[in-house]
Amino acid sequence: MEDQVRNAFADQATWCDRLGSPFTARLMVVLGAALDRDTRTGRAVLDWTGRPDALGDSVPLRLAGALHALVRAGRDAGLAAVYPPHPLPDVAALDAAVRAAIRAHDDAIVGWLGFFPQTNEVARSGLLYPGLMTVAHRFGLPLSLYEVGASAGLNLFADRFAYDLGGRRCGAAGSAVRLAPAWEGDAPAGEDPVVVGRRGCDLAPVDLGDPAARDRLVAYVWADQTERLARLEAAIEIARDAGPVRLDRGDAAACVEAWLAEPAAPGVVRVLMHSIAFQYFPEMSRLRIAEAMARAGAQATREAPLAWLGFEQADGGGPELRLTLWPGGASVRLARADAHGRRVIWEGGPA
Repeated sequence: MEDQVRNAFADQATWCDRLGSPFTARLMVVLGAALDRDTRTGRAVLDWTGRPDALGDSVPLRLAGALHALVRAGRDAGLAAVYPPHPLPDVAALDAAVRAAIRAHDDAIVGWLGFFPQTNEVARSGLLYPGLMTVAHRFGLPLSLYEVGASAGLNLFADRFAYDLGGRRCGAAGSAVRLAPAWEGDAPAGEDPVVVGRRGCDLAPVDLGDPAARDRLVAYVWADQTERLARLEAAIEIARDAGPVRLDRGDAAACVEAWLAEPAAPGVVRVLMHSIAFQYFPEMSRLRIAEAMARAGAQATREAPLAWLGFEQADGGGPELRLTLWPGGASVRLARADAHGRRVIWEGGPA
């Protein structure tokens, strides 16, 4: 298991580097080598009993979040001295600061290891929103949004953000969150959707009314990605100003089944949406969601349509945005992008 854990840190370093986070990549390398059994933290990580990598328990990001939280709270000056916005430290300096921080805050860090990393990546709305525009254009009806793996539910407020998508400005002009991913392909067609309902679910929904929960959400963002940090903090304020959104606690499949068991309101499109979430669901949950959507889709009408919009890892390739619409059940790939939504290859087209 120790080898698997150390390999998880090495793999995470590679992904951090690819996703534009050189500091967090270096932190992963240092942690993978520095951890030992002299501390509770080291023993807890190296003897982890579940799958430690990003497809399992994301242990490296749990530890990274704990260290970032110490810096953000001003609890470790030595660690803060090697963290952004300071220049990228050399390996020796980072190693010394990390080892000292783990010894000094051992119990607090172990407590953090019990939380699963949640970043609620708002930049993915740069894909979800043009997908919602496509749905609105197809049916000419308002949308009721349902999100699984919703975390704090920030992407349920995609219509409150501003966008520049392939040169087309849309969304909420003047929003504190402006998304302008590098765009390849035509600008998306369709109009800004009218959202009349928002509901989400998560195994551990984040209560934005709880300052500790908000701080934890922000701490999981990689420390050198300042734009992501600013975007998340702005999105949190938008969501708090809009009022609480209903977030159910539970298994994604059970939530979808319960939502779809409720009568469909005429004149509204029900939209199930999710982004980089399915890979964390058990296979049986994924199958149950697909079956529940197919059953509900068979009952969908032009007056009460159903849509399924997912931005997920594709088999044998990178993440892609897919849309399925009922009645009919036709499905289309709308776009391809990196997991953080920085670059979008838009394909579009009706489903």
